[in-house]
Amino acid sequence: MFYLKLAIKSIFERRRQYKSLFAVCAVGVCLILCSLMITDGMIGSMNEKARQYYGGDVQLLGGESLGKSYEDAEKERQILYECLDGKNVIVMNRFNHDGSKDSYYFEGSSVRQRSIIGVDFENESKLFDKFTFIEGSYKKEGYEDTVLLAEPIAKKLGCHAGDSITLYSKTDDGYVNTIELVLTGIFQDASVFGMYTSYINYDSLMKVLNKGRVIDRISVYYLNGTPSKRELARLQKKLEQKLNMFPLGMLKEQFYDEFGKKTEPVYALIPLESNVANLKMLVQALKLIVAAIVILLAVIISVGISSTYRVIVIKRSLESGTMRALGMKPVGVMRMFLSEAFVLLVSGCLTGFVFSAIIVKIASMFNLSFVSGFDLFLTGGALAPSMNAVKILAYIAVIIVTTLLSVLFTLRKLVRVSPVGAITATT
Repeated sequence: MFYLKLAIKSIFERRRQYKSLFAVCAVGVCLILCSLMITDGMIGSMNEKARQYYGGDVQLLGGESLGKSYEDAEKERQILYECLDGKNVIVMNRFNHDGSKDSYYFEGSSVRQRSIIGVDFENESKLFDKFTFIEGSYKKEGYEDTVLLAEPIAKKLGCHAGDSITLYSKTDDGYVNTIELVLTGIFQDASVFGMYTSYINYDSLMKVLNKGRVIDRISVYYLNGTPSKRELARLQKKLEQKLNMFPLGMLKEQFYDEFGKKTEPVYALIPLESNVANLKMLVQALKLIVAAIVILLAVIISVGISSTYRVIVIKRSLESGTMRALGMKPVGVMRMFLSEAFVLLVSGCLTGFVFSAIIVKIASMFNLSFVSGFDLFLTGGALAPSMNAVKILAYIAVIIVTTLLSVLFTLRKLVRVSPVGAITATT
């Protein structure tokens, strides 16, 4: 505490000398934290869109056939619930229909879809609460014959929430069926996951497809966030005791290839990470860019502060010699100068954090959905920076420790100088 008081007093008296060091630290930390929070937020937004599209964090596929009756799926749902041990999750039956040959019609306009997903809106309410709705909502009395469309598709059709639109769909036997659907909500998503994806009440989709009641996947949505790899491994191990399971982590396309070769019922647990494997390279590229920026700025802060501080300390050789002459030990002199550097770094990092929080807050106010292809990384059309306290503290700690180590190298040379040598050097 004694050395901290001396350090604060010394910095205040020499604030002009330390102004540039403080600015380097504050600006560097601000840029580092802005990069981290914005990038983490972009990746988080992408993962949340993927969770919405795939119905959660992990899917159970397979059985006797890829498509199974609703009744058979209920048995598998119960097995999943038992293996989940009361985790705070939603287990959902879904049917993903290839909508590339189907079209929506409204007042003479038509548009095709990539994927039409049959869902139970009531059961999946926690998932659809995360959607950003431009008009309406997913909620409707009875949930019968309802559909959700992405904003770009609704604009192409010229329809609004509350309108009735027609779905033309080709059945497996080649016939064309139609169904009138109420557009209850228009959600904001122009990404690869949302733009050409629509969500229909499950029973309505089965009716127009003339399939009966079948599903092709069971999805598990963790309400407390994406599960860890260890947690998924535990779930896989429990399922292996009750079902014939493929290894965890295989891609969905690999499972489909292997599934056709099996003669007995077989299942696979497909994590969200495997579903978005094609986007891994993009995420890794983002992380590498940010890592390069962070390392570069950390080096600038460490080298810049330590080299400038070296000059300041050398100029204070007389002060050091006087303290040594008055009886202060070399360790005490070192502690005093290190305390100054520590106070300077902590105050600079705190200032940088405050400014970074302000900057990312301002950045999140701008609607960037007009940028082509960028909506994948946005939430509600805007950036949603993620503030991970542990990660922020870790980076700040690394900056402080590495800079103090650089300063320590200079101080070790200084404190070795005798009082007479220090005074002589400055006269």
